[in-house]
Amino acid sequence: MQKLHEGVKLDTALYPSTGVTSLTGAYFPMDKYRQAVFHLTCKDQVDGESFLFAVYEALSAAGGTPLQLGANITMAQGLKVNVATVQMNTVSVDDTLILTMYKLEHGELVAQTALTFTAKAAESLANRQFNQAAGNNAAATSLAACINSAAYGVSGLTATPSTDTVTISCTVPGDGAFDITELAAAVARLIVVDIEQQAYFAVLADELTSGYTHVGARVTSVDAATEFACTLLRSLPRYAPVGQSVAAYDDSE
Repeated sequence: MQKLHEGVKLDTALYPSTGVTSLTGAYFPMDKYRQAVFHLTCKDQVDGESFLFAVYEALSAAGGTPLQLGANITMAQGLKVNVATVQMNTVSVDDTLILTMYKLEHGELVAQTALTFTAKAAESLANRQFNQAAGNNAAATSLAACINSAAYGVSGLTATPSTDTVTISCTVPGDGAFDITELAAAVARLIVVDIEQQAYFAVLADELTSGYTHVGARVTSVDAATEFACTLLRSLPRYAPVGQSVAAYDDSE
């Protein structure tokens, strides 16, 4: 049986970066592969931030005469993230946090009911109200309890408190995503930060423009604190086995 790494070529399309507002990666040849997928991941976006992710075709590895494939993908804070944190910063009564879970159903992300969690002077799981009256650390613990409630919380999400911050993630990694929105007036009191958000762009070699043989990724309008990286996977090789350009490797055997 062919091993996965013998049939899929793995490379870095955009190297891990922070403080870089735009970046165009290398252009990779598609002559030996029939398909490719660019996988982008990013973190540390905060309220109102976003950037653009795009894929281009080119005539050569030098990137001559690039043409965009498809449309720009907007990576916007709080939309279909996989992990996020909420820091309590003197939360006020009636500050709210809205969570919408997306579950994978038949290969598609399907939105579940949006649930609103509201800061109050006392905790009430049934009303999705968390206690803000006992300080930041207690507010974080209370919000986590509300999100984790079997009866009234968010099915598919797990909240983990640590001092004044709650980390929210999918209970089963890779099995969904979620939207997270704080009340506009509470942005400075409920500080939401994306920790993991992903996107992908698929390429079919047969659909490239005539004479175009290479593909590469680009990001633009990135905020200075946002971290990102992009991996390229090329598959269905015309020749096998595929070799990997890596510093080290191992397997489970």
